[in-house]
Amino acid sequence: MVLRPVSAGDRPLLQRWLGDRELRKCTGRRLSILSGVRALPSPTDAQFLVLLREGERAIGLCGLFGISDDGTAEVGIVLGERDTWGRGYGPEALRLLLDHAYGDLALSQVSLCVHAANTRAIRAYEKVGFVTEQRLTVGRWLLGRGVEVLIMTSLSSTSAETATREAERCSALRG
Repeated sequence: MVLRPVSAGDRPLLQRWLGDRELRKCTGRRLSILSGVRALPSPTDAQFLVLLREGERAIGLCGLFGISDDGTAEVGIVLGERDTWGRGYGPEALRLLLDHAYGDLALSQVSLCVHAANTRAIRAYEKVGFVTEQRLTVGRWLLGRGVEVLIMTSLSSTSAETATREAERCSALRG
């Protein structure tokens, strides 16, 4: 599997995925944000097409959004080809994206928001090291009720080591 930057030529494929009702149920607004191919890419976003192999079939889209000077960003991913669901491609693509985020971009933390009912996505996020930070009920836009979402985060290995040392230090001080 490889990731390659999204280009304007990918727009028809992204629009097809955007038109998939089942995908939109799982992703909500994220799919429309992910498919927003711009003429001039935003310097705070990095979007990639997920390919099974170099130059081969595109199966999804992932990206980092709101890349900040303080070393944080939000992640988004969608596998647009239904026949690829449940085959482990999501976690593999996320690992590649996180390698880029923590290695090439030197980010310290990546976060995401996911519907609590999207258990397949939550399992994929947990496989690559995301942990639930917060559970929220937001909006009134799904069948007249609020929707439960999870805020999940992943830390770079150096940030995680620092957090562990700090927690151990605090624990030792408490006695």
